[in-house]
Amino acid sequence: MQMILFKLNQQFYLISAASVEEVIDTIEITPVPLAPKWVKGLINLRGAVMTVVGLSELIGVPESKEYKNILIMKKDDKRKGILIEEVSEILDVDSKRIVLNDDSKEQNEYYSGVVSFPDKVANVVDVTKMIF
Repeated sequence: MQMILFKLNQQFYLISAASVEEVIDTIEITPVPLAPKWVKGLINLRGAVMTVVGLSELIGVPESKEYKNILIMKKDDKRKGILIEEVSEILDVDSKRIVLNDDSKEQNEYYSGVVSFPDKVANVVDVTKMIF
């Protein structure tokens, strides 16, 4: 399966490419007063207004110093952006290489496993059920 490898706070994460419509450079985000901490604000992408979610706040890792990309996620006819540090590459990952993580119920909300590469380890995240 195709997966997008990206960095967030100097750690690597993988997300299924099937749930990502496109990757864009970070654009101006308009804050939303009284929104939850993980909602960064709204963007206008080619005339479509959508919510941008801060992935670091959503999964409970320290915020990055710089965000270069937004992953545009799509489920049915809904679209939302996820603010990430930077996309590294798109990889074909054999599902047999994903070591399932069943240590804690809390982590299983968004972490579905870990993939080891020769030079790095990446957590597999599934946030679609949490943001839609």
